[in-house]
Amino acid sequence: MLLHTLFTFTYPLLTAFGQRCKSIPSDPTWPSQEIWRKLNETVGGSLISTVPLASVCHSNGSYARFYDDSACSTLKQQFDYSEVHFKTPAAIMPAWFQETCNPFSPTSQPCELGNYASYSINVSSPQQVIDGLNFSKAHNVRLVIKNTGHDIIDQYTGSYYKGPAIRLGAGVIGLEAQEAANAAGYRVVGGNCPSVGIAGGYSQGGGHSSMSNLYGMAADNILEWEVVTATGDHLVATPETNSELYWALSGGGGGTYAVVLSMTSRLHDDGLVGGGYISFDDTTIGSDKFWEAVTQFNARLPSISDQGGVTIAYSLTNHAFAIYNLFAEGQGADSVRRLLNPYLSDLDQLGVTYNVSTHESPSFLEQLRRDYGPFPDGPFATTAILGGRLIPREVVLDTKSNTALTQVLRDITQSSDYAMLMQSIDVRSNSSSLPMRPVAANAVLPAWRSTIIQAIFTAPWNWTVPRSEMEKREKYISEHVTPTLQAVTPSSGSYMNEGNFRQPDWQNQFFGSNYDRLLAVKQKYDPDNLFYAPQAVGSEYWEEDKAGRLLSRYPSFASSESFKEE
Repeated sequence: MLLHTLFTFTYPLLTAFGQRCKSIPSDPTWPSQEIWRKLNETVGGSLISTVPLASVCHSNGSYARFYDDSACSTLKQQFDYSEVHFKTPAAIMPAWFQETCNPFSPTSQPCELGNYASYSINVSSPQQVIDGLNFSKAHNVRLVIKNTGHDIIDQYTGSYYKGPAIRLGAGVIGLEAQEAANAAGYRVVGGNCPSVGIAGGYSQGGGHSSMSNLYGMAADNILEWEVVTATGDHLVATPETNSELYWALSGGGGGTYAVVLSMTSRLHDDGLVGGGYISFDDTTIGSDKFWEAVTQFNARLPSISDQGGVTIAYSLTNHAFAIYNLFAEGQGADSVRRLLNPYLSDLDQLGVTYNVSTHESPSFLEQLRRDYGPFPDGPFATTAILGGRLIPREVVLDTKSNTALTQVLRDITQSSDYAMLMQSIDVRSNSSSLPMRPVAANAVLPAWRSTIIQAIFTAPWNWTVPRSEMEKREKYISEHVTPTLQAVTPSSGSYMNEGNFRQPDWQNQFFGSNYDRLLAVKQKYDPDNLFYAPQAVGSEYWEEDKAGRLLSRYPSFASSESFKEE
């Protein structure tokens, strides 16, 4: 749990507009050091005062005593990847949301706290969560929940599921969960990025995986949630008990309805996984033939996905195509080659020169290691700017629509600054390839149920160019890429965990027809709107000023008069 600076803060302030707001450290109502000291005593010494990661790179300012040139050199090599951030309580991924103290700015530039949380509570018990909530309410301090052991249950017994399961604490990352499941002969639905925490925003936001065509979304596999609500109640939410809360937590967004302490999910038998790679570029065939090959590949994805729950992830730039992950349950290398042969014939007819290889792994964990290593960071930088769109099956099955999609992909990637990361997925409730139905009804964005491709458009963050240039590139994603993809997929939506943080019409794009019901659950379990995140359910009741102060559009949501610190 984080008590966040830019987003934290104390007794109600009245602005010039008569609005109440949450205070920030520069405000006179920010809790004194003595008050923070008392909180530390209350939570058993678990309060952590933030020291920005990159303070080791700056010789001036409040954190100059931490300056260490050698440590800074090491940090520069790690800063774009996840491990160094998830080991640090207040660190922000992607790191470029925090610009007042980074390792690439001049050494003489003072390191400032900026958007980092001022304090964190290293939570290890429900009571510490309750204490943190009480403090936040009593002092009107903005609170943010940050996710970063596990128990194998050989036989979970409930009216809605009987079988193996795993209980994961909120701080367990995907790699740790997969290693625990693998040791017991199982696999668990988790993200392809091994550093992603399964019980946090991943599963709470839906959670797609290379195994989704077999087992559904991560949220489809949740058996129960252990939480502390904003009112301080320690609850377990299942499809039968606190069912509305279970429904909302399973796909309706993280950090919104309650503080999740643990999550219990179905386990699945592990075994052989087939894989393969294809790559080609436009060097010998030219741009038009290259994009025709892309069009044909997308058209074949539905039939490939229908063959035993196969998923494929591939990258796409303005001149190169590469499959970097293929998941084929129970299939060997030869079987995967037969699966790919129809598309290879397409490439042959187009005159495309390509590289192809197939392989097999004895377990899901080993395939994850092969395609998404090195552990624990994985291959993807956390500092990238990005957005995303769900591409419906009907789009790639229709020749005209598929051609229009290709043109949009071509336009997006015309600049070498941008690339597409695409993954096929089929979690239709009536899909013949999906042997595992959802545990119960949940709040997963309905658009997922008609999707064939989860498309991410991305650009790496370049620390060597002015920030204004990177903001320009991000603005291009917000104002050009997002609307052009929406235009060819008007009935679909966007995955909130891989969406653009400036997404217009976010209630509809991220939550769809579930939004009103989710807001009702939010108002029931968090009546004072304590939990806030941008573009999360209920966030429309707040706005943020230039100093980072949250202003309530409805004073009752920011009032702390009814709360007394214990």
